Amino acid sequence: MNLVNRESLIPDLRSSKTQGQSNFVNPGLQLFNIGADFEITPKLRLISNANFLWFDNTETLKLLTFQENIHRKIGTDLSLGFEYRPWLSNNLIMKLGVSSLIPGQGFRDIYNNIDVPVRTLFAAFMDVELTY
Repeated sequence: MNLVNRESLIPDLRSSKTQGQSNFVNPGLQLFNIGADFEITPKLRLISNANFLWFDNTETLKLLTFQENIHRKIGTDLSLGFEYRPWLSNNLIMKLGVSSLIPGQGFRDIYNNIDVPVRTLFAAFMDVELTY
């Protein structure tokens, strides 16, 4: 059972999006977002984003993980990226960036291992969009 499924933002406690029974009692998500885009040149844009994430209710997580205390704070998601349009049209758009999740106490409560503590998670992404 996954806390969050692939390419999803909502913690729904399903085995997958296509298989498994729906779970209508899930921890829920509260999200506060702040972000800004900056036009560096007509061809290049800087995209910055910060998300602050909390569980709405941790009772189902406590039952599922057999833990007494799970805090609500999931953590802080930070991302920074660039969008490049070399021909000043939408025929070719390239996006490149990095993102990280700084774990909060709730994330640590669920995923901390006795031997290996949870560390900040990092990811890089690249997207090329071609349109004719």
